[in-house]
Amino acid sequence: MRRRLAASIAAVACCAAGSAGADLQGWRPAGVHGPYADEVLSRPTDAELLAAWPAAAAARKLPGDAIAACKAHLDGEISDCRVMVQRPAKAGFGEALLSLAPKYRLKPATGARPALADVLISASWPVPDTPPDWRVEPKPGDFATSGNKAFLHRDGPSSAYMHCLLGKLGTFYQCVVVYQDPPGIGLGQMLLRFATYLKFKPAMLNGEPLPVGVTFGFNFYKAKSIDAPSPEETKAH
Repeated sequence: MRRRLAASIAAVACCAAGSAGADLQGWRPAGVHGPYADEVLSRPTDAELLAAWPAAAAARKLPGDAIAACKAHLDGEISDCRVMVQRPAKAGFGEALLSLAPKYRLKPATGARPALADVLISASWPVPDTPPDWRVEPKPGDFATSGNKAFLHRDGPSSAYMHCLLGKLGTFYQCVVVYQDPPGIGLGQMLLRFATYLKFKPAMLNGEPLPVGVTFGFNFYKAKSIDAPSPEETKAH
């Protein structure tokens, strides 16, 4: 079942529906996110990911994650990556992700994808046996918040993504906005308000909970009514 994270902005009669990307049941430690995530062709295998685990961190079995902003060319090649977040800092996880960047690739463009499309790539170490899953699925009103004048005066599609750590107790922390389109209208501020409403089961490794990175994307739009999110409309990656 495809599950998309949905959100409603009740105070301004707006709502935000989960954006494109791999669904939660397809969560992978090597992720591709953003408007063109559904066009992913390849990504690092679990074995390649583990081989890139920073040596000092691997020796200590230290978990970590990183996310980078890149450009995707028309042929699907990904380049110009820059690390947005790495945790823990200065432990080599950002460099490890950049070393894997050539393993990420989109399908050749066949539609309206621009010549240099925005794409986010992420990786989380080590690889869990069991991926994260919903503890409590969203219900109507869970994502009520208020918009601002800049958003209300905006016409056209708007989207934002945040990257969070899912802890051993199934709560999200250290959430960071990593993509906003367009920037400067408060999408990130609205997006961060949703984090406390997300209730998950943690990832598991060898029978123990494992912290992992999870990326959430939302498409924001104005509407006169707010519909309850259905299980088929709710997803994360």
